Parts: sequence; structure tokens; C-alpha cells
Amino acid sequence: MAIDKPILHQYRVSPFAAKIRRVMYYKQIAFDTVDYGISGAGKIKKINPRGKAPILEHAGKFIADSTDIVAYLDALDSSKPLTPTDPLLQAQMHILEDWADESLYFYDLTMRCWPHNAGLLADDLLMDDKGLLVKVLRPMIGKIIGKQASAQGIGRKEPAAVCAEVAKHFAAINTVVSAHEFLLGDALSIADISVVSMCTVLERAQEANALMLELPALMAWRERVDLLTLPAGTAADQKALV
Repeated sequence: MAIDKPILHQYRVSPFAAKIRRVMYYKQIAFDTVDYGISGAGKIKKINPRGKAPILEHAGKFIADSTDIVAYLDALDSSKPLTPTDPLLQAQMHILEDWADESLYFYDLTMRCWPHNAGLLADDLLMDDKGLLVKVLRPMIGKIIGKQASAQGIGRKEPAAVCAEVAKHFAAINTVVSAHEFLLGDALSIADISVVSMCTVLERAQEANALMLELPALMAWRERVDLLTLPAGTAADQKALV
């Protein structure tokens, strides 16, 4: 299906942008990107008054919020659907996508701002910024992100409690994909892409990476999703960024 080329306005490291990129790779929709650093927040706000990215620009429209964007893309190109037709599976997909976006995301923020993980977090968040801003912000990134996680609540928990909760989440995923190829059965859906996108940033925290490596079914499921939704030959350390 030939369509006008979309433009993805994004923070590259954002798992929400990764979710959209994966959808477009899977559907083989060619797209361009505009990458913003932290210094680009004002430019983002001109496109989206809510001040959040990613934003998809297509056919004169600007669509914000990753859930709305992936639904738009699935409707735009139905040749490789990612939304089940069965109403029960649709409901389960919605729950899993929201769980990834609103729960796993804050475990990611919490774990990645811990001091031994904060260096890689700063590298990721500042990759599209330059000069003095990078030098000023780099030592502050862990604290800035930590405040967001604390405001939500998970960031106020002890690290051992956070790790225990994340282990339960990963074990639940492992159980589901031990019985089926994908989270909703034998077909890839937005649920898989949403949860994998979060796993791919979570693994950049040492503790989360170790927990996932203990679960072979989870890792095999991630590999199946990656093969379908990432460019061929993507390096392991680039899966969150391509």
C-alpha cells in the first residue's frame, strides 16, 4: 500500500517513539524522523501544545500520543494488522498496552536513575544535545528523572522492593509467552510491541537486564518480536534507538 511518507517527531530514546518505529518497520512504511534533544522541548510544544513527543506528522495532520499514533497507523495500513478483530482480544490488548505505558514505564525511570545506571541514562537522554547544556545536565539527569519517578510513587520504594515487583512482572510475561507465541496468542499485536519497547529500555538498567536473562521464554518472545519489528541486523545495544 503506497502512502505519503510520515514524519516522526521524536526523542530517540523514548520507548513510546520506539513503539511507533516498530509498527512502521513491521508494516514496511517508509518514514522520516526529526530528533529532538532536551533542548528541543520548546519546538515540541509548538507542534503539540501538551509539550510531549512522539508526534506523527502525516498528510497535513499531527497525531500525538503513542497509543493514538499506532491506532492511526493500523487503520492507515490494514495489510498487516496489529489490532485483533475479536473484541475480547482487543480488550486484553488495550489493558496490556496501557500497563506497559503507565506501569512498566515508571519502573524503567526508577531503576535507570539509580547511580550505577544513571551514566547510560544520561548518554541516552542527551544524545541529541550539544555543548555546554550536556556538561551542565549530565550530572543532574539521575536526580531529574528520579523526581519524576518519586512523584508517581514507584521511585519512593526501596530498590529491593522495586526489583521484586519487576521480577513478578517479568515472570508473568514469561508465563504467558511460554504457552503462546505472542501475548495474545499466535499473532503479533500492539500489546507485544508496547511491552517489548519497555523491556528494551528496562534492560539498560543492570538489575532488570539480569532478571530478564533468567527467563528463557521471555527472551525468546522478545527475539520473535524483534525479528518482525526491527531492521535486519540491528545490534543489541541499538534496539532502543533505531
